[in-house]
Amino acid sequence: MKFKKGLIILVLLFSVLVVFMAYSVTFAEEKRLGERFMDAFDAKDSAEMRSIIKKNRDEISNEIKIMVEYAVTEAEPEEMKYMLTATKAMATIYKEEFEDDRLLKFVMANIDKAKIGGEEKAPSIPTDKIKAELADLGKGDWKVMSIKIDENNNVKIEINLKEKEGAPFAEKSITFAVAQKAKEIVLKYIPNAKGKIEWIRGGMGMKAVLIE
Repeated sequence: MKFKKGLIILVLLFSVLVVFMAYSVTFAEEKRLGERFMDAFDAKDSAEMRSIIKKNRDEISNEIKIMVEYAVTEAEPEEMKYMLTATKAMATIYKEEFEDDRLLKFVMANIDKAKIGGEEKAPSIPTDKIKAELADLGKGDWKVMSIKIDENNNVKIEINLKEKEGAPFAEKSITFAVAQKAKEIVLKYIPNAKGKIEWIRGGMGMKAVLIE
């Protein structure tokens, strides 16, 4: 009789242990989805990151929303930046694998709201300062007509030379040293600029300096 009671107790304990372990494993798997992705993200293991997304399609949406909500409401600035960068990577892979960009739009909206991205936002280019310094360099002999800069920092600057008696005016006013100084002004504000500065008189190009 005692043996049977002991056996029954052992069976019950074993059953409880099995249930507890099954619950623990399930809980750990659910909890570790985002963590596993971030481990792969930290290791720059693109194959593992993609595998996690592909194998957990139905869970990714909720996981990203939880991570983003935590990032923007509870995390410190550095952790917030890290979490949003990681979720951006998750959403990007999700878009590529399943041709669905809704999660990426959601993450990007929160990144814009937090004013951060996978990288820092580029500072605005002070075209007014460039224009003022180029005008000062001309000492009244020219007027900066336009400064065009695209998203890749390709620059085109047009400067109108004032009519003046005596020739060759362009050669007198725009020496090699002056042209280089104009180039230096642009590079001071746009270090990776490419393009050119062109001096024009009467609709004709009189001199140009390349920015590289």
